[in-house]
Amino acid sequence: MMQPSNVSMALNAFKSLCICMGAVLLLIPLPGVADPVTELPAEPLYLWAEKPLVEPDREHIKDQRVYVVDNPSMTPFWPEEGTATGAAAVIFPGGGYVRLAIDHEGYDIAKWFAARGVAAFVVKYRMQEYGFPAPLLDGLRAVRLVRQNAADWGIDPGKIGVVGFSAGGHLAASVATRFTYTNLLDDPLADISARPDFAVLGYPVIALYGPDAHAGSRKALLGANPDPKLLHDNSLQFQVTDKVPPVFMLHGVGDQAVTVANSLAFFTEVQKHNKQSELHVYQSNIHGVGMIQGQGSISSWPQALEAWMRERGWMM
Repeated sequence: MMQPSNVSMALNAFKSLCICMGAVLLLIPLPGVADPVTELPAEPLYLWAEKPLVEPDREHIKDQRVYVVDNPSMTPFWPEEGTATGAAAVIFPGGGYVRLAIDHEGYDIAKWFAARGVAAFVVKYRMQEYGFPAPLLDGLRAVRLVRQNAADWGIDPGKIGVVGFSAGGHLAASVATRFTYTNLLDDPLADISARPDFAVLGYPVIALYGPDAHAGSRKALLGANPDPKLLHDNSLQFQVTDKVPPVFMLHGVGDQAVTVANSLAFFTEVQKHNKQSELHVYQSNIHGVGMIQGQGSISSWPQALEAWMRERGWMM
């Protein structure tokens, strides 16, 4: 028969063993239980996580452009610790709805924003292989995802903007004016507002019919013979309402790819409703300048944008 002292020692040993085993079990991930988020996401985030990935994925890169996006995503760029302003920019590179200028109208722009305290997300959106409304749905979902995760990511849900260039500017302007757009497909995030709090549009495509239309973007987005209502709805000068957020625009007066009349038409409507907006027209015939320096006065547009955003508390 075990003595009382021995029983006590055995019980204490058993308790110690249980405590150790419990500590070990806490380190073992349990099936179906998500690990707590301790770091901001670094990898691209699939926009439609509730749907299976498209296989085979045809996405590829050619001449530093991304082609055939089957699985739309957004890649995050975070400010350095202690520098974040709480603002976020959802970025749409251009490319005529055929390709994405992912570097100079995407990643380079995102790094610039992050260096000034603004979290940035570069979106790979679906293009001509899917047509309308796929790009707009991707754009709206990207804004909703950022807003849904704002608290976890240190973002102010009232400081989320969109940024776009050329056809990406058309998409950003679409999100800024058509943020209530719905189609027959149910979106589990539909109750989250997709309205951006600001929009930055670089030499954007705005008109899809008339003398100033960008024919390439029109064909890629709407097909060779689009319905007149689709043309009108996607010509964004006609979609501006009193709900439009503050808009910053830049364009070269001699742009031969997307005429400056696109920006003039859009801004004419915007300034009727939002006096916090600015349009900068430069003596330049360059299209797709991005943040390339040494291209004359148009290369100074980032400084003008920085001043505009600082004035509103979106940038350091």
